[in-house]
Order: sequence, then structure tokens, then C-alpha cells
Amino acid sequence: MKDLYGSIRISKSLGENKQCIIENIDYYKLKNNRYGLEIVKRNSTNEENIEVTNIKDITDNEEKIDNILNELVIKEITPNLSDVIEDLLKIYAC
Repeated sequence: MKDLYGSIRISKSLGENKQCIIENIDYYKLKNNRYGLEIVKRNSTNEENIEVTNIKDITDNEEKIDNILNELVIKEITPNLSDVIEDLLKIYAC
């Protein structure tokens, strides 16, 4: 089972012409036998450029996975920040 937990939108200006790029980041709560998470980032310039981080079987406790997801959303963590994600897992999943 995969449920959307939260979404954020980040606007960035790039290059000399200040091209505006919008990144949409979705945070999902996964539930199989245990809870996990998935982060999906899409940007407005290239629909094929999608980044995904999927971590399954983190905890049996729904409150713990909600705490992790809440921190990810608040801190606007993207899929390519695996070291930050791992640190949050150590703090909240134990």
C-alpha cells in the first residue's frame, strides 16, 4: 500500500536567462508488513528526469514513520540527499 503523506513545490532560477524550474516533491508512506517511505522528485523542464528514493521495512510503528516523513517534508529533503535521510532514520526509527 502506498499513501501520499505530503507534497512540496520548490522554484529555482537557473542560468543567465534566469529560467524558472519548478520541482515537485512527493512523500509517500509505504505499508506492507512494515512501514517504509518513498520520495519522488519531478521537475518542470524534463518529465523524464524523475528521482526516486524508496526505503522499505523501516519500522512496525506508524507513529515513527509519520515522524520521519514529517521531518522530511519540513526540511524539504530531496531523494538525492541519502545521507540526510539515513540520519533521520537513525534518529526516529530506533
